[in-house]
Amino acid sequence: MFIFLKYFNLYNFLIIGTQNIISDSKSLLFNNSGFSSIKNLILKLNKVYFSTYQYCIRLKGIFDDLKNNNDGIHQTSFIMLGVFLKNKNNNKLLKISLNYLYFIKKIKKKKIFFTVNIFDYNNILILLINKISIKKIIFTKKNIWKININGFLGYCIEIYIYKKKKMLEIWNFVNINFLKINKIIFKLKNNIIDSGLGYNRICNFKKKNLRLNDICNTIYLLYNNINFNFTKNHNFILNKLIKIIFKIIIEKKINIFKIFIFFLKNKNMYFKHNIIKFIKFIIKKECFFFLNIKKIFIPKININKIKSIHETYGIPYNYIYKIIKNIYK
Repeated sequence: MFIFLKYFNLYNFLIIGTQNIISDSKSLLFNNSGFSSIKNLILKLNKVYFSTYQYCIRLKGIFDDLKNNNDGIHQTSFIMLGVFLKNKNNNKLLKISLNYLYFIKKIKKKKIFFTVNIFDYNNILILLINKISIKKIIFTKKNIWKININGFLGYCIEIYIYKKKKMLEIWNFVNINFLKINKIIFKLKNNIIDSGLGYNRICNFKKKNLRLNDICNTIYLLYNNINFNFTKNHNFILNKLIKIIFKIIIEKKINIFKIFIFFLKNKNMYFKHNIIKFIKFIIKKECFFFLNIKKIFIPKININKIKSIHETYGIPYNYIYKIIKNIYK
């Protein structure tokens, strides 16, 4: 990660450290990209040459139990390495970035492929100028970052690595032409190039225990970033994640202490952990409901409260009924 930052610093890119995981934007619970955390800073400055790293949490929605993530490629928590600049094109940036892959990460050229929109003539020309073989370019009708149904931010180039008979996206270069503020779309004078490299993907994370690894990382990340901006919705997400990790443990019959031993030995873990503190935190969270259930006034319990208990603490409905029955029999 720091090699990446130092590399771009050699080309006069200013290094910016990670921002808080809790987003200041009203439309986001968490910063889900490097750009989202420093967007206002980039817009204010005329000249932008930044390289950053940002801890990110990306969720498809509060109520979907993260079913759309953790598929072996997409993760809930990750580190995004970003490079940002205001420029007319990304020819120079692409050249510098490819040299990073070729000479720093030592990835063979034959394993690198590119995707580009078939109507994106500017980026197609840039790829050809950089001596990218036409055989390495995949033309699509996608590669457009949309701002709404009527317009788009701009076209993008995506870099893929061919690994284990699969194409894995590692880097994205987006030309941002428009900005949406308070439902109004503005045309930018100078295009912003938003370039993001997935740290976990470039480090070749193993597929084994990826989902469990990812969920634990996310919980750590949230737990260590609780501050004054932490709302009930953030707490709800935290409880949902704990529910998922216990569900994985029960379904796969995994010994919980073996999990933490695994994480201690696993060199791929990229967040700092306090294992004992974390175990105490989980026990406290899970016991909260049981310690306070006697305070619940049974006649006033309705289906919505039971649903809230189920969703917040992950306790199955049949167990809730049994607990209530045993306490108030």
